[in-house]
Amino acid sequence: MTGKFKEGIRHILHLDETPHDLARSFAVGVFVAFSPFLGIHWIIILTLAWLFRLNKVVALTGTFVNNPWTIAFVYIVPTWLTVSAMRNMGFDIPPMNYSHITAQFLGRTARHEVWEIAFWRGFIREFKPYAYAFGFGTTAAGVVASVISYFAAYFGIKYYRKRKEGLAAPDKPHSRAGLKID
Repeated sequence: MTGKFKEGIRHILHLDETPHDLARSFAVGVFVAFSPFLGIHWIIILTLAWLFRLNKVVALTGTFVNNPWTIAFVYIVPTWLTVSAMRNMGFDIPPMNYSHITAQFLGRTARHEVWEIAFWRGFIREFKPYAYAFGFGTTAAGVVASVISYFAAYFGIKYYRKRKEGLAAPDKPHSRAGLKID
């Protein structure tokens, strides 16, 4: 890890807030990271942090779960799982086939420039069947990821603080079983 990243994590771990508050802020950030509203995550998280009195820095840190290295996993996997589930339930949705979707997109860009209205009309028409799966799948994945991240952050912060407290405390005699003797 880089020095600045480690410094940032240490700063968060040393904030004078409870582990619950820090973990809650982080979990809300992770939830927003999975939201289908790509491009406005920071606006959403800062608004939620203000409304619910979350730690803004920690909440913003949670949104970094969605980054250039993870964006495909964050969006494609939940959408594909939801499309598969909806198809098994009888919904008329074409299967998510990467080569088909790529061909559709490349065909669209060959006919129209990205800034043309015709490009976006065709794009919406071709990918509309996946819109509900995208919205529902990423939201459901966000809920799961935020719950997991809450507990991971909560217990991680508690462990770190307890360990740090133990290292800073003067040595006390221990029994053979490893229990502290007062």
